[in-house]
Amino acid sequence: MPLFYSGLVILFTLPVDFSDIPVLADDMHKFILLAFVFLLHLPGTTVPAHRAILVARCEVMAAMFNGNYMEAKSVLIPVYGVSKETFLSFLEYLYTDSCCPAGIFQAMCLLICAEMYQVSRLQHICELFIITQLQSMPSRELASMNLDIVDLLKKAKFHHSDCLSTWLLHFIATNYLIFSQKPEFQDLSVEERSFVEKHRWPSNMYLKQLAEYRKYIHSRKCRCLVM
Repeated sequence: MPLFYSGLVILFTLPVDFSDIPVLADDMHKFILLAFVFLLHLPGTTVPAHRAILVARCEVMAAMFNGNYMEAKSVLIPVYGVSKETFLSFLEYLYTDSCCPAGIFQAMCLLICAEMYQVSRLQHICELFIITQLQSMPSRELASMNLDIVDLLKKAKFHHSDCLSTWLLHFIATNYLIFSQKPEFQDLSVEERSFVEKHRWPSNMYLKQLAEYRKYIHSRKCRCLVM
């Protein structure tokens, strides 16, 4: 006899043990929940995703969907603290194991999302992307860019991105003349400021020696003109 369940037809061959029907129905319900889920992103916006993939790729989501949480039995799952664009990039990584941020800002947003859901490999990919982008910028572009490098540093520290935060401190120190002129330089903590001053380049000693050398060259030119 046929059993109708959520649009599916299950055919039984007699004899049938009808005591198993509630168990079978419960199993089918779990299967449907596992196969597909809607993730609520922003008010009025839903993003479809396969629950099985999220469980397999993200330990935090696996705990949410398999544990005694509300999400385990829900079809509509609320997602907080992440923009639609960032979460779509996050889902792209879970599905394809690759990501291509549009820029440094998006990479940092994706890094924060990866830290939130404890996807460490994605976090490392975002770190590498940010470092590569900043390294490739010429000095003139670094001086004119609107990106707040100190804010980037503080976000990296807050979200436990130790590799990126350490690199950013060295980057600020080795580009001292550029970043020391920016207003956000004053937002460095006492400890960070001390590190930057200690490892800055060019150093005070170098600048002093350079000034003395230029003064010496200038005096020789003047002497030659007199002669």
